Amino acid sequence: MNSPYCGRFQVTQQFKGSAHDGLDLVGLDSKEIHATIDGKVIYAGWENEANHKQGFGQFVCILGTDGNYYYYGHMSQIKTTTGAQVHCTDVIGIEGDTGHSFGSHCHYCVRPIFAAGRFLDVCAISGIPNALGIYDDGYRPPSNPTPTPTPASEPTPDPEPTTVPDDTTDEDGFGRIVIGDKEYDVTLKEAKD
Repeated sequence: MNSPYCGRFQVTQQFKGSAHDGLDLVGLDSKEIHATIDGKVIYAGWENEANHKQGFGQFVCILGTDGNYYYYGHMSQIKTTTGAQVHCTDVIGIEGDTGHSFGSHCHYCVRPIFAAGRFLDVCAISGIPNALGIYDDGYRPPSNPTPTPTPASEPTPDPEPTTVPDDTTDEDGFGRIVIGDKEYDVTLKEAKD
């Protein structure tokens, strides 16, 4: 399953072909909307700048590497730009209630062209069941993202140890120090001259 959400989400309206060309989804664990395919953002903005209650409201459309157009509608915030290259799981916006909408959700659909009127079965493509209910796509962002490498430069001196007060420090001579980004429990002894 590949949904626009990270974790649990709810299907609140089913895919019904021309009657409703996508799924209406509500994020339960997060309101962030994620790209569901690698591709290029071909539009990120209002469907109608003069009328924010029309259609998708704020939406993003990605031309996927499979040649299809992936739409994410009704966003409260857009976190990408037209022309950007995105990867599956990149955050592209925040769920919202813009456009022709009756509550915060994401209208998620896939079309063969960048226009209304033609549609593809979003359930068959994404693996999201075409049934009302709560689902979990299993994706979780990494809890410890890999740090971005920095260019080589002059050697950095070792950081000075820093004492961190906590519950382990007491009269018995125990404590905790921090060197760089690591913490160490230590036994403290009085220095003798």
